[in-house]
Amino acid sequence: MTTPRHTPASRRVRANGDGTVYQRKDSRWEAAGYVLAPGNTRKRIRVYGTTRKEALAKLTEKIAASNRGLPMPSAQGSVAAYLTYWLENVAVHHLRENTHTRYTACVDRYLIPGLGKKKLTKLTAKDVRTWLNQLRTACQCCTRRIDARRDQPRCCAIGQCCSKLLSPLTLNYIHSVLKSALEHAVREEEIPRNVARNVRTGTPRPRRFEPLTADEARQLLTTIQGHRLHALFELALHTGLRNGELLGLRWEDLDLDAGTATIRRTLQRTSTGGLTTLPTKT
Repeated sequence: MTTPRHTPASRRVRANGDGTVYQRKDSRWEAAGYVLAPGNTRKRIRVYGTTRKEALAKLTEKIAASNRGLPMPSAQGSVAAYLTYWLENVAVHHLRENTHTRYTACVDRYLIPGLGKKKLTKLTAKDVRTWLNQLRTACQCCTRRIDARRDQPRCCAIGQCCSKLLSPLTLNYIHSVLKSALEHAVREEEIPRNVARNVRTGTPRPRRFEPLTADEARQLLTTIQGHRLHALFELALHTGLRNGELLGLRWEDLDLDAGTATIRRTLQRTSTGGLTTLPTKT
């Protein structure tokens, strides 16, 4: 196996505005330059590639994003700082509005209070597992001070904890939000690996639903005969469409002669109370 020859030209190449580019002993190329960091400071970042062109392209992309006013997170900063950066500059462009709202609530309610003070680069799988175990056994009335907002004292406020615990499904959701944020930190080479992926939360039991029987469905349709939304209820019973898909239907989506409906969009309520149409999930 031959090792690369580190001539002065191959070790460090500087072009105007490019930063520093050089080939490492492990044959990879490293590019370094300064970008805007939170707090209007400048920080030096390093990116890597198998070729000089690849490393330089990564650096150019980060510098361009920084020049557009998108601050780069600091790996030496806290988990809270990175999560805030990720929500405001990354997730907001890739998630539906309602999903982004739920992610933000999850970060504010669980991730930042539990892991926010830790350094991003110092976060370990053990930290994540310990925190999830604490969430699993913590009464939410106590943790979130729900008692303090009640008109009359209950639960922990009178020394009778109700042990209102998070469901396994909610724990999985919280864990998945953390994994998504750290996965982006890995892609941006802020951290070497996603430690949250090394932690298992278990598979939650699926919720059991009791669907209407055929007789109950017929009785429902008979009862609402003449209601202005009778056709909508009948379509829901026959197709199993989601609420948003039903409400997103337009006349041009229906072929009354063929008896078919084409599902093209879903209707959702936004966090501000308005309505918006989005592509269907499937």
